[in-house]
Amino acid sequence: MAWQPPALGGLKPSRAKWAPAISAPDRRKRGRAGQRERAQVVAEEPLCRTCLARGIETSTEEVDHIVPLAEGGSDTRSNKQGLCGPCHRAKTRREDAERRRGGKPDAA
Repeated sequence: MAWQPPALGGLKPSRAKWAPAISAPDRRKRGRAGQRERAQVVAEEPLCRTCLARGIETSTEEVDHIVPLAEGGSDTRSNKQGLCGPCHRAKTRREDAERRRGGKPDAA
């Protein structure tokens, strides 16, 4: 006898509804406007803000939202900072870990 899938017991198959991964609306600047603003941040902050606070001179590689958009931060210049790659990755890991624990990220 050939294999048959188990009976669904009267249930009908249905498709799962798509839901966005984050609940906050994406308010990032895209395209040329985003590129111009990124260039402005890098020009104003050519050195990583976190490294500079520790007395280390490291070039800015990433433009970071100080308060993440997912936490209600704005996409304005005052909420952006220049960070090197390692500092940006470390900050992102801290924020993600804090969100998984159900709290708000520490400002660091």
